[in-house]
Amino acid sequence: MPMPRDAITRTSTRERPAFSEKHGTLYAQVASVLRQRIRSGTWAAGDQLPTLDELEREFHVARVTLRQALGLLESDGMIWRGRGRGTFVTESAGPEWFKLATSRDELIHALEGAWSRIIDADAGEHAPHLEPGDGAPAPAYKHMRRLHGRGERAYAVVDMHLDTRLYDRAPERFDSQMIIPLIERLPGVEIASIRQTLTIGAADAPVADGLGVSIGAPIGILRRVVRDLAGRVIYVGIVNYRGDVVKLDITLSDTGEEGA
Repeated sequence: MPMPRDAITRTSTRERPAFSEKHGTLYAQVASVLRQRIRSGTWAAGDQLPTLDELEREFHVARVTLRQALGLLESDGMIWRGRGRGTFVTESAGPEWFKLATSRDELIHALEGAWSRIIDADAGEHAPHLEPGDGAPAPAYKHMRRLHGRGERAYAVVDMHLDTRLYDRAPERFDSQMIIPLIERLPGVEIASIRQTLTIGAADAPVADGLGVSIGAPIGILRRVVRDLAGRVIYVGIVNYRGDVVKLDITLSDTGEEGA
């Protein structure tokens, strides 16, 4: 059954976000909070949202700002508004998570069915930052910034550096296909390790523009380093995920050690 509106109001008033124009337009920030409540399942499909009066009291922003925020959600297909009835979550707007892979097989599977589009590209001008333990650098790298998504929605902006020796073997395929699965299919190339590091950050202007979020919106930043058998770093990808779609889900094993 849909959650009663008064229950939704009680849930939502626990949080009182502080908005600032230095973080982008106020209506985009409000929309981001409302969108997260829908994506997380706090407001389920069919639930009625609080009234404008209730949202105005919670967020302390002008009514016109709230209408603009709701307009963004409506254009995204997340809510619908009925005259004299209220505002409701659509049936297709439930939680939609992109689970971060914790194994190579999971990674390959996660990339299946996703699309990729180049935003910017250059060769030899940008070398990736390598940290201790990453491995030895390749002679040169091809740099690309790409947008990844599923269906009509983008979920990540990716800055990637690929060993030019690999890129030159299949430039058209590397320009349009997912990088790591393609590397694995290249004859004579063997991946020794894939290292991933996840941090939480804020969207800068290019990332915000690509993901359709406000500047400063929370994002998940995954740094992925691929090394070959010779110990060379053949790929570095900085994956900037929308904060409202990415999730890390790990089951911890019982080691049986006391106090571990």
